[in-house]
Amino acid sequence: MEFGRHAPPELATLFDECVALGYWPGEDFNVRGMPGGSNGDVIAIRREGGTYVIWSEDNGRPHELLRTDDFARSREFFLTKVGWHAGAHGVGPYAGKDRLEEEGWTQLTEDERVLRVYREMGKPPPAYLRRDAPGEQVADDA
Repeated sequence: MEFGRHAPPELATLFDECVALGYWPGEDFNVRGMPGGSNGDVIAIRREGGTYVIWSEDNGRPHELLRTDDFARSREFFLTKVGWHAGAHGVGPYAGKDRLEEEGWTQLTEDERVLRVYREMGKPPPAYLRRDAPGEQVADDA
């Protein structure tokens, strides 16, 4: 476990923002270089050079969620993921809300859901969902 505040300034500010929202360091979130460690089931962020990496831990196993050079994008993504994670156990602005309903997932077709996931990850959609030829009947990837 790390002690003290050794994170880059923008991540230290993000840490303080999470605490102000009622999230628990080490329980709901982890910012590399800040106090709190990890209980093995958190949303975490770190900076590698100029890149921000967000991952989740499931029983101590990391799963990368986003890697970007854009701090504003990483901040928004991180706060949303931490919010839903904490909301599942009654903490923060998403407490008691249904994530699928709130984020509009229940109104999307299966193809639209796949496109949305790829868009959120910043990756190109699968070939079967691209509009490669005029008149194709596939979901819009814009």
